[in-house]
Amino acid sequence: MFHRNLISSLLAGFAILATSTLAQAACCPPPACGGCGSGSGYVAGSGAAAGNGAIVAAAPITRTITVNEWVPETYQTTRTVYKQETVQEAYTAYRTESVPEQRTITKNVSRIVPEWRDETFTTYKTVPTTETRTVMKKVTTQEQVTEIQRKVVKHTNWVTECVPAKEGLCSRLKKHCDPCYDPCPKFKEKKRKVCSEEIIECPVTRTVCKTHCVPETITVCVNKCVPVTETRKVCVNKCVTETISENVTVNVCRSVPYQATRCVTKCVPVTETVNCTRMVCRPVTKTITESACGSGDACGGNASSGCEALCCQVKKHKRSRCCR
Repeated sequence: MFHRNLISSLLAGFAILATSTLAQAACCPPPACGGCGSGSGYVAGSGAAAGNGAIVAAAPITRTITVNEWVPETYQTTRTVYKQETVQEAYTAYRTESVPEQRTITKNVSRIVPEWRDETFTTYKTVPTTETRTVMKKVTTQEQVTEIQRKVVKHTNWVTECVPAKEGLCSRLKKHCDPCYDPCPKFKEKKRKVCSEEIIECPVTRTVCKTHCVPETITVCVNKCVPVTETRKVCVNKCVTETISENVTVNVCRSVPYQATRCVTKCVPVTETVNCTRMVCRPVTKTITESACGSGDACGGNASSGCEALCCQVKKHKRSRCCR
């Protein structure tokens, strides 16, 4: 519809332009102004008035013209549009149901059964027994022991040594004054203390107590563990496994279909009749009134103002600018 309205508007614009051009061409047609004062309704003045070119009022001229105009026309047409409609539809849904079902199952059952049986046990008993044993007995004795002890004896001695004597002041002055002076060296005696150590061994006798282990035979009473075997009756619990069958009822989950309805929005094409307006170019016959020219010239001088007024009146009806 938008494209149709756009095309109609463009056609209407072109028609208006064509109409204004035709109207401008037909506005002031060239009249037969050769005898403007005789046959066209103009009356000449007398005397000086006619000689001065005065304009005298004349009767209007009526003209019938045919122009093309764009006229709005209303017509009916059909169009297809899409509308959203809510429709109820049926579909198959599934629900989960718990259905009881009878089943036979086989299972193993363990139970404890008491049972008496003979078992042999070995126990140990303590029995006193006399034994002869050899043990080591400690005996203490005193003995004379001679030991050698060492002693350190220190000795001090004085030793005389010859040591070079220090030079005197005169000797040093002579060496300083005479480089060739070389006297004989002088020595002096000096005593030095020398210490020495001497180890002396001396025998020493003393009494020492010593312990010796001497074997000895003795009689002792010993408790011995003797194994004793005996048989007794014992009650034990025995685990017995049995296989039994049992009927049970279990719940089984199953999907059950059912019919349900739901609302669904769908786009449905709908054909509808609408009223549209279009511009139609049609010929229209009009009668226009013209004013006659007052002078001998065809629409010349001041007499053209009446023609221009009529032209402007027509153009105003067509919504266009004036002839000027």
